[in-house]
Amino acid sequence: MLSQGRTRVIALSSAAVAAAAVVLVCLVRTFGREPAVAESRGERSPSVPPRRSNAQSKPRSSRPKPVLSVCAVDDDEDDGRTPAERALAERIDKALEDEDFGLAASCVDEAQKCSVIEIRQAMVETLGWFGEKALPELIPFLADADGNVRESAMNEWTMALSSVENDEEKIGLVEQVMGVLRDEDALEEMSGEYIGVDEKMAVESLMRIIASGGSAEGIAKAKETYEFVTGNEWVGFEEADRWIKEEYAPSETMP
Repeated sequence: MLSQGRTRVIALSSAAVAAAAVVLVCLVRTFGREPAVAESRGERSPSVPPRRSNAQSKPRSSRPKPVLSVCAVDDDEDDGRTPAERALAERIDKALEDEDFGLAASCVDEAQKCSVIEIRQAMVETLGWFGEKALPELIPFLADADGNVRESAMNEWTMALSSVENDEEKIGLVEQVMGVLRDEDALEEMSGEYIGVDEKMAVESLMRIIASGGSAEGIAKAKETYEFVTGNEWVGFEEADRWIKEEYAPSETMP
């Protein structure tokens, strides 16, 4: 009988331990939910490093679209615009909304000639959203009559140009711009693209800018950049051609 009593006590003790374990598990599950809920909301414990954001690595076209104000006026409100200007504004807005680069590109010539500053500004912002592919279309707006439009175009151009990795392609684009720009700061920034690239390619590009008959400011900056790259004062095309032959002989010369 004593043995049976001990057996019952042991059995009861085991049952009590098991019950306590069940209660403990329930308590842990109940009061241990908050960290999981917080984590599901994006909140992290200070001891856990936050998840790295990949926002900076997103392609240019994934940035938020600019909010265009060119179509903000109601159709029955007199904003002083002609029907053609309103139609152009709507096409620019639609190009951005539909992410249609072809439509945006088709608006460039008309927008460039448009007298409404807001429409030209909207065109620049729309082209800028398309990034690298819109670099050629942005060029005319770098010489816009309005300073704010020029500044916006330069900002969009610079950001888009930074995604071009091929030196030859990049220098070709910069070459087109150097003959258009008049702003000293913008020219200084563009001339910096010639530093660190193949010197022969840089010199030949600078010679083409000088020969292009573009803006006086752009030509002056090209000559200054030539002197920096070669270490020689600009005295003319023959001397520049001679420098190429001496540094890179045998070499093709400019036609």
